[in-house]
Amino acid sequence: MIIAFFMLGMEKAWGHSFVIEEYPAPGSLLEHSPEEVKITFNSGVESDFSIQVSGEAQKKVAVGNASRSDDQKTISVQLPSLESGHYTVEYYVISSNDGHPVQGSFSFKVETDDPPLMEDEKQNGEVPIPVIEKDDTGDEMPPEEQSLSINTAQLSEWFIYMMRAVYYAGLLLIIGWVFWWRVVQRYNGDILKKYALWGISFQLLHLVGLLSLLLTQLMVFNENGLTFGADFPFDTMFGAIWLFSLFLSLIGLVFLFKNQWFDYSWLIALIVSKSMNGHSFEFEPVSILVAANSIHLLAAGIWAAGLTFIVVFWRKQGMYVRQFMPLFSKVALLTMIVLSITGIFTTVMFLPSIDALFSDWGNFLLLKVGLVIIVLVVAAIIQAKYKNDKAAEVEKLVKTDFFLMLLLVVIVSILTYVSPLS
Repeated sequence: MIIAFFMLGMEKAWGHSFVIEEYPAPGSLLEHSPEEVKITFNSGVESDFSIQVSGEAQKKVAVGNASRSDDQKTISVQLPSLESGHYTVEYYVISSNDGHPVQGSFSFKVETDDPPLMEDEKQNGEVPIPVIEKDDTGDEMPPEEQSLSINTAQLSEWFIYMMRAVYYAGLLLIIGWVFWWRVVQRYNGDILKKYALWGISFQLLHLVGLLSLLLTQLMVFNENGLTFGADFPFDTMFGAIWLFSLFLSLIGLVFLFKNQWFDYSWLIALIVSKSMNGHSFEFEPVSILVAANSIHLLAAGIWAAGLTFIVVFWRKQGMYVRQFMPLFSKVALLTMIVLSITGIFTTVMFLPSIDALFSDWGNFLLLKVGLVIIVLVVAAIIQAKYKNDKAAEVEKLVKTDFFLMLLLVVIVSILTYVSPLS
């Protein structure tokens, strides 16, 4: 059944723009200097993009005019006459589909018999000639020693992962916290006040994560030489929904936990807007995938917030936690079933091919599956210990489950950023 499920999604294309052709071809050996670098994507990209070409010792080549094709799928830059040597192309674009950043690099080698230009020819030429440096021995640097990433990419990537983890933690906790608010209202006034204060904290966490992602994106734009106007990228679906999410986060700080209908309306709007700003909105059938992702988010939030409630109030509000545990145990089992079904379905629909499982993305996916299995085992042990009234052991296991939940949030934040085609 699972194999058949995988087969259903094999012909699906990845929602974000991805490269389908590069010129010069990666790893190619050219007898003459190419006139341009050209990169073609499966779908349109924004007009703000960056293509950098480096010679040996990472010396930048002074490229000519940059352009984008009429169908917005191909970007290119004109090259000067290149001397013999290794060259690396690094590019950074923004997918028009959803505003997702796409970056990559490839190398090629030029071995030309053309004599190098004289100094006066370089000065009189219309296009500047790149300066190519050798290593300390005067030999050409091997290509494996060349940088294959955008400047500061590694640091910025990990910073983005961290901020996305903060965002997803805040998102899931506030979703679940609003859901469980109806249950907690059965308890006394003291716990209600504390619960509402924790709710505000989770809203702020979500807001900080949201703002950090937006500001980080602007920082990445600037680092890659992109211009950023007031109308970019907020005129895209990506930008509009992120702004709407920001609006929801701000009004939630004022009106949440005060009116039942507002809480539910706000919760639905937040979940759907997040689902529409992810991979689900770029596939067919859109409505089913958005619905599946929305259900997945709700189930994950219910489980994460319920577990957090137990950890937060275990010591000082033990009586209410004991009332909460039987209900949470049943709901948690249901959420795990829902998460498994929706997770498998959406993952299969997103897979471009079975080869994606053997990429970095696939490794993170397998890690996520492994953590989920461990969570299920720990949950079963918790339930058994709780029935035998072993409170001390249950507390330790709940904290373990909570730690595993945080790890899952980190993995999910990476999975939603990394393409399976990378």
